[in-house]
Amino acid sequence: MLTHHKFSAKLDGVSASPFCLKVDILLAMASLSYDVLEGPAALQTAPKGKLPVMKDQEELIADSEFIRRHLVINYNADFSGGYSEAELAVAHAFMRMAEHSLYFVTVCTRWLPDENFAVIEDQFFGILPPEMRSSLANESRKSVITKVNNHGYGQHTWEERLALGRADLQAISTQLGDKPYLLGDRPCFADAAVGAQILCALSNLPFSGWRKTVEQFPNLVAYANRIKDAYPEKATEAA
Repeated sequence: MLTHHKFSAKLDGVSASPFCLKVDILLAMASLSYDVLEGPAALQTAPKGKLPVMKDQEELIADSEFIRRHLVINYNADFSGGYSEAELAVAHAFMRMAEHSLYFVTVCTRWLPDENFAVIEDQFFGILPPEMRSSLANESRKSVITKVNNHGYGQHTWEERLALGRADLQAISTQLGDKPYLLGDRPCFADAAVGAQILCALSNLPFSGWRKTVEQFPNLVAYANRIKDAYPEKATEAA
C-alpha cells in the first residue's frame, strides 16, 4: 500500500507545499489508492529531511520527481498524456521553470515580509505548543532566508522578483493559450507540477503583490482551478 507523507499545513484550503500537492495530483491522475500521513510524524520519516515522501511497503521514496518515476516503473503509471517525445521535452522545460524559478518567488513572498510570515507561522507551526512555536518558526525563517539568498532570488528587490516571476507566468500563459492543459486536451506530468505551483502562488496573503501578478493571467487562474477540481488532493487528520 502506498502512503503519501506530506505537510498538513494549508493556505486557502490548498496544500501549502506545491510539491506535496503535485504528488497528490499525480496519484489522482494515475487513479492509485493510497493513504496519507501528515504532520510531525510524516517529517520524522523523511530520509532527506523534507517532504513529500512516498512509503511503498518498507521503501521510502523522497522527492516528488523520484516519486513520479517510482509510480511509472512500479505501478505502470502513464503521465505522458500520449504526447510525442518532442512535446514532452517542452513540458519538462516548463516543469523545471515552474519548480526552480517560479517557486522561489512564492517562497520569498511567504517568508520575507513580516505580515506574510505571521500567517505562515500560524498555519505551519500552529499545531506546536506556544512555547515552541515562535522559536521554531523563526529558526525555519532564517533557514529559508539563507536558502533563497544562496539561490539568488533573496538578493533581488521585490520589483525585480515580480518581474522575473511575471516573465515565467507570461511564458506559461503563452504556451497554455486557450488549451485545457499545457500541451493540449490531455494532462501530462508537467500539469501536476505547474498547476500546483500556480495554485500555491495564488495563496491569499496580506502582502499580495505576487498573487495580483498571477491574477493578471486569467487563463492561468482557470488552469490551476481546473486541475484542482479534476484532481482533488487527499487529506487525513494530522498525525
